[in-house]
Amino acid sequence: MGIVTGARLFRICILLAVLVFSGYACGADINDKIGNRINLKGTAVGADSMYLFVTGPGLPSNGVRLDTMQVPVVTGDPTSFTVTDVTNDQWDYSWNTARQGFVLKEGIYTVYAVKQPFGKSNVNNAVYGTVSVSLTNSGEPYASIGTVFFNTTPANSEIFLDGQSAGFTPQSRGVPEGVHELRLEHPGYQIVIEQLSVTPGSFTMIQRTLIPGPARTVSSSVTSGQSFTISTTAPVITIIPGTTKRAPVSVPVFIISVAGALLVFVMKGRIH
Repeated sequence: MGIVTGARLFRICILLAVLVFSGYACGADINDKIGNRINLKGTAVGADSMYLFVTGPGLPSNGVRLDTMQVPVVTGDPTSFTVTDVTNDQWDYSWNTARQGFVLKEGIYTVYAVKQPFGKSNVNNAVYGTVSVSLTNSGEPYASIGTVFFNTTPANSEIFLDGQSAGFTPQSRGVPEGVHELRLEHPGYQIVIEQLSVTPGSFTMIQRTLIPGPARTVSSSVTSGQSFTISTTAPVITIIPGTTKRAPVSVPVFIISVAGALLVFVMKGRIH
């Protein structure tokens, strides 16, 4: 056997990641059939009420009510949200996907539970949690996802997708189609925020070099390169699907660990 160079090993790792995620990735926490009820529950410490909304295929980008999906939510207007009470720091809600006045499209929907009446465009300034729901006519997982490889200098930067932690670089993962907010953070470096567009079946490589500086300084392509400061309040709302129809494990942990370790060695130039 010949010597495996760093560049060749890097390509092997990328190919392995593509094959693994193409075969195993599922883009949602819950898989269910359009027309069924989706039972959700969660923890919200110190809250009296939770404001719920959902985004998804064909819906306004800022979100709509869960009980009347033809009504867009409006930040600051509690009456435009689906509101559920919190008792002993717990809440629950049953989302009826049948009675909406129209037939939902197949795809992946994201349910938001927020402590304040904030829509998606303002949700990063609030404490919230999310859960993704795959809805199809058959109840089988909706497979419209792409694979994204994330890498940064320095490594071990935390990845946030739509405000939720997705682990640390380097890694590959399946991401639902659509436009997502990507945030990369590392202590002692400026936070990077940009839009990530994912198409079904695509493979995207994200390679970013973070700039040393105050941790609260943000450089963002979403705001045309302007710098701004965001709230450092971490999302602490946990949404637990109240259903047994859980999505399968997206990929064997062992394979990801090995591939990630090899990629780290390659990036640091330790394999020649």
